Amino acid sequence: MTDQTSSSSPLRRSLHNEFVEVASKGARTLGNGARMPGYDPRLLGTGIVHIGSGSFHRAHQAVFIDDLLRRRGGNWRIIGVSLHSSTARDALQPQNGLYTLHEKSAGLDQLRVIASIDRVLFAPESTSEVIEALASASTKIVTITATKHIYCLSSDGQQLDLSHPAIVHDVLHPAEPTTVVGYLLAACRLRRDQRLPGFNIICCDNLPSGGAILRASLRTAARLQDSGLASWIEEQVGVCSSVVDCMVPAVTKSMAELLQQRAGYRDHACVLSEPYRQWVIEDNFVAPVPDWGAVGVRVVPDITPYERMKIRLLDGAHSTVAFLGALKGYAYIHQAISDPDIRQFVLQLLQEEVIPTLAELPEVDYHQYSQEALARFANRALPYTCVQVIAGSSRKLPQRIFSPLAERVVGEHKASRLVAVVATWLAYLFLHSFSAGGFPLNDGGSQVLVKMLQRKKDQKGFPSRDHVQALLTHAGCVPVVLVQDGKLIAGVQHSLARIIARGVDVVLREASPEVV
Repeated sequence: MTDQTSSSSPLRRSLHNEFVEVASKGARTLGNGARMPGYDPRLLGTGIVHIGSGSFHRAHQAVFIDDLLRRRGGNWRIIGVSLHSSTARDALQPQNGLYTLHEKSAGLDQLRVIASIDRVLFAPESTSEVIEALASASTKIVTITATKHIYCLSSDGQQLDLSHPAIVHDVLHPAEPTTVVGYLLAACRLRRDQRLPGFNIICCDNLPSGGAILRASLRTAARLQDSGLASWIEEQVGVCSSVVDCMVPAVTKSMAELLQQRAGYRDHACVLSEPYRQWVIEDNFVAPVPDWGAVGVRVVPDITPYERMKIRLLDGAHSTVAFLGALKGYAYIHQAISDPDIRQFVLQLLQEEVIPTLAELPEVDYHQYSQEALARFANRALPYTCVQVIAGSSRKLPQRIFSPLAERVVGEHKASRLVAVVATWLAYLFLHSFSAGGFPLNDGGSQVLVKMLQRKKDQKGFPSRDHVQALLTHAGCVPVVLVQDGKLIAGVQHSLARIIARGVDVVLREASPEVV
């Protein structure tokens, strides 16, 4: 393979060249101590196609499969597919799918070479090859990391948007797909026509009930093309939701250079992550699967309790830390969670108000999970900013904060800290609207509130209860049961007024008045 880097580069050896040389000698490490996979990838076939071959996939699903291949072997290597960008293909192709994972935390600084990816295809340039890979008899599993946008869902995120131009195209031109749904339908049609069995699809995007939504989308689109195909999908394809968790920051150019210097060789697909990773899969399989349990993947009959656990405890805490941290002047999540007052507030929020909203899981200790989540936030190697986590809050908060709050209010249970979190959200929007100190906002759904705040700020008595109720009503993401609860409105107004007047410390040390 030709070396494309200039001779002036301090790293003259590529990962691929290093790997070939070290593997021929049977060594266990390469470069500056990167751990070898422990198996020969050339001897193992593919059994998985993954759609969405970005950094998260390379730090999560591909790592689980790499562990599986090392411990159990088998033909479970991955063919990656990118629908909209050739970046992953261009980075991994010269390296024969190899890349370096840098796992880093306070107690770990480890490099390992991942060899579970066989190749990556860029769908717009390899449409037929992608369909053939999906339809191959060797493919037993299709995993997907995508977003609501990639699935072409309606505005409520619950069903396929049949008016979406890309869906209209794929329905009318089944041999020339452009979407996830279109490619899956093309593969299913080819499998059916070739009398091959179906496959398992695992949604790895943390979209609640993602499996059920995708299953319905496939059936809906298939009926528009071929009612017989819809029936075949119903019988032959198992679509599974899953919960995936691993903090994977975007690798900037400077970070990539540092990672390569640390490794001691050139690697244009390297990724950075924490050592923690979780994968819980709904058991809706119709085709063979590997020994998931051998690598810590949990297979469960009902995914809902696990979805709620992650959304409310981990994601809800993440949003809370971000708002509190930003309002207190911290740039990074790890700085904010290291503040004793913020840490204590969040821990009490989870233990006293959020955990009671979760159904018991015999094998899960929610209190321990909460402690681990806060410890993960403190990882300085993962440079998540408070502003990053705050982005898109109008979309995130309904499930992370508003749902557990609504359950607490309806059940007449303590919810003072959840109420305070709602106030920090409005306080951040207020400061974004008026402060010269800089409170960036990347959230299209909140713009209506920003405009309302700009009009109301100079009104006498702002923020009054009427002001708060109007804001929550027009937000479009707050449950009606909360908007109509007078005690909750009073609690939010009380905290919001104090934050604006005296800063966020006042609610950290004394939560809002009870709303029950």
